[in-house]
Amino acid sequence: MHRFIFLFTFIIFFSTNLNGQILNLQNSKIEKDSSLIKGNVTASFSMYNRSAAADEPVEFFGYNIKSSIALFLKNSRIAFINDFSYLRINEDPFLNTGFQDLRFSMFEDRRVHPEAFVQFQYDNFRGLFPRWIAGVGLRHDLVKTDNFSFFFSPGIMWEYEAWLIPGTEDQVKVNFLKSTNYIGFRWDVNDYLDINTINYYQTTYDNEAKLWRNRYSIEININSKITERLGINNSFTLSYEDEPIVPITQTIYNFTAGVNYRF
Repeated sequence: MHRFIFLFTFIIFFSTNLNGQILNLQNSKIEKDSSLIKGNVTASFSMYNRSAAADEPVEFFGYNIKSSIALFLKNSRIAFINDFSYLRINEDPFLNTGFQDLRFSMFEDRRVHPEAFVQFQYDNFRGLFPRWIAGVGLRHDLVKTDNFSFFFSPGIMWEYEAWLIPGTEDQVKVNFLKSTNYIGFRWDVNDYLDINTINYYQTTYDNEAKLWRNRYSIEININSKITERLGINNSFTLSYEDEPIVPITQTIYNFTAGVNYRF
């Protein structure tokens, strides 16, 4: 009975960001205007007490919070991006995952410009704590108009991970130098609707295991505006890792919907 409740609540409320190591820059990107600092916050929340039997009470509590804050410096920007998800059933934390990303983009008035980033991530449901990432890339804006952009970026990053082996207390720690690459587009359909997608490919050769480790991800976002500051965000993500460090599910996906507030 409890296994069914765990599975049901997990699917209904939170398939969420178990693949947070892949960051949709374009969905988090804030367009520059006359403001020095801009940002947005998206949040969803749920809490209830429901049970099929009097002697099996189930209390459910969960939330997902995303935020993006950007500081503009002439033709550059510093962006701080956060994503946190938490789910508790009765007194037991069932899902606790999130990331924080700090990103510096320079010479954005040019079609080709450098980016640098550092990221911290954790995911207790899959046994990951922590993951540290630091890297650089070279973004190419192939098409850039007022309502449409198409872009790609090759890059390189260092990644450190610590994974718990499922069913044990043993931890595996690895670090790699990886190729990280993305391609995507953003389309402002009209004043009330925008669509964006990004595709990632990250790879490295593991000398110890004598194999290539590849990671793929695609994310699609549909954002609709209700007022100048309030909107709705719908997001679908699919991620695949062909050689995970520990035996976990290779393909993960999620769908989220939430309210977005811009400031």
